[in-house]
Parts: sequence; structure tokens; C-alpha cells
Amino acid sequence: MLENINQDALTKLATVDETFATAFNDYLQNFGHRTLRWDLNEATLIERPELVLKMIHNQITHHYDLPTEAAALEQQRAQTLAEARRILSTRSAADKDKFEHVLARATRAYPIREEHEFYLSNVPLALFRYSLLEIGRRLTTQGNLDQPDDIFFLEYDEAKNSFQTGLNHKTTVKQRKGEQDWAKAHPGPAFYGDLPPPPPSMTSFPPEARHAMQVMSWLTESLFASNFLQHTQTETHDEFLKGLAASPGQYTGQVRIIRNESEFSKLQVGDVLVCPTTQPPWSVLFPSVGALVTDNGGILSHPAIIAREYHIPAVVATRNATHILQDDQIVTVNGNTGHIEIISYELPST
Repeated sequence: MLENINQDALTKLATVDETFATAFNDYLQNFGHRTLRWDLNEATLIERPELVLKMIHNQITHHYDLPTEAAALEQQRAQTLAEARRILSTRSAADKDKFEHVLARATRAYPIREEHEFYLSNVPLALFRYSLLEIGRRLTTQGNLDQPDDIFFLEYDEAKNSFQTGLNHKTTVKQRKGEQDWAKAHPGPAFYGDLPPPPPSMTSFPPEARHAMQVMSWLTESLFASNFLQHTQTETHDEFLKGLAASPGQYTGQVRIIRNESEFSKLQVGDVLVCPTTQPPWSVLFPSVGALVTDNGGILSHPAIIAREYHIPAVVATRNATHILQDDQIVTVNGNTGHIEIISYELPST
């Protein structure tokens, strides 16, 4: 049944395996109320249960074993920690104490990061989305909208007044959907006008504040690579695209453009995944990917980190690889240099 995951498969879960269906539904109720993106018009995980089933299917087909995986990660962690302490063995006692202090704090704090994101970001956004969808459902019942999620194309006052006046907003929604489609097709440059100046000097800050500000500046650039994106290509007819080297290695394969979750089924084993960026639910694709190329992101962005965890060559911050490359082109992704070499411009004949 997991070979062809669709609404019919979801409906049959209880009849095929009641125990699994109960556990699956419990998981969705406990952890499915999370947004897949930051936009309220994007469905939550519980609204896209097929994504969870696909993750389960991938774990089964790739023989995923949690205890084995955890043991391997623990061994790698121990080796890395031993190497770090070996390097520090010639440093001062103060440096060693500082390292152990920071390590202890990170070890305590890092495990709660996912819970922090889930309870303070994902769930509140999901509840806000559900509230808006309920308003949309009621306006649809009144005949003022075609469907509940059209509510996301109205302003607050328009939705509020619609209850009082009975004003039909179907034409407004249609127009704004067209405007959104046009904006997506014409994204424009990264900025307008002159190049933004560099950040101001932080020398006037006290040492502790200066260090904190410098760390935040570095983290922001590592996540979004905004400085790099100002200088990348807008279009090219050359044989190379350039981005940031994010995960080492080199791989040659066919391009597969995936712009959102609805296109997951396009991906074939060994493809070069080319996408705007990735979110946690995209992890379902990584066991099948040969290499990764993204428009956005820095070396600490989600796609870069996940690619390194899966040992997949990756280049991020190309700015517009999804517009330049095409499905089935052959490319070589060099995660060491940040280059994507276009081997074949001619698409394979069908």
C-alpha cells in the first residue's frame, strides 16, 4: 500500500493494519499541527498525512534502524570530542575550561531546539491558520468565497465586513491569485537601487556586546548568504553555475526541479534535486538524492546541514538555478568548489 500513497491508501490504513493506523493517527494528533512553511496559506503536516507516510516508506525501503543509527552517531561524536580534546591538550587550562563549559551548555540546550521551534513557532502558526480557515469556511457557506482557503487572499477588514454586509469577494480573490502568480513568475532582483552598504563598525561597543553582535551578523550571513546572493548570476549561457559550497563531494546526474511539496513524486532515485530551499518535511527526499542545488541559503541553512548529514554533495545560494536549469539536463555538482557544470544542454529525447 505504501508503494502508491494517495487518499485511498490513507482511507484503507485502518482496515489493513489497525495498530499502525492508530499509532499513525496518534502521531499526527500530537505532532502534526506544525506548519511546513512560514506562510499561513501553506498546509500543516496533519493536512498532508501522505508526507508522513512517504517518510515511513523511505525508512522501510532504506532499512532505517534507529538504534544502529544512534550508535553510529554517538561513536562519531565521541571520536570528534576526543580529537578536539587532543588538540586542546597543548592549550592553557583556561582554554580547556572554557571549551568544557561551552560544550556542557550546548549539550544541555541543543536537544530542546526542535521542541522550541515546535511549540513556540509551528503550533501557534498552525492554530492561527486553523482560525482563519474557519472564517473562510463560514464565508464559503454564506457564498462569499469559493473555498475556505481563499480567506488568505483577503485583508482583515474585508473578511470582517463580509459577515456584516454579505459582500461577495470571489472576484477580488481571483484577481489577487492572478497577481500572486505574476509575482512568482517575475521575482525581480534581490534588491533595487544601489548595493546596500556593509554593516557599521562595532568597535564602539563593549567587548561582550561587540562579540554578540559579530556572532549574530555571522550567523545571519551563514543562514541566508545575503552578501553572496548580491553578486551571483541572474542568467547564464555558460557551462557553469556558481553557488556556495555547502557539502563536500562531486556527483553527476539528471536535474529534477522540485519547487514545493506537491512535486515530490517527480523525484527519481539518483536525481540532482534542484529547489528554492528545503524545509524539514523535505527530508523524505534525501535518501534518494544524488546531489542538492538550491537557490537560497547559506552554509548553516537547513538544506546545507541536512545534505552534510546525508553525505550528499550540495551547492546553495545559486539564486536562480531553478529558473536556469531544466528537468533531465545532465549536470555535475561540485560541493567542494560551489560549481555546477552543465554537461548537456540538450534534453533527452522522449
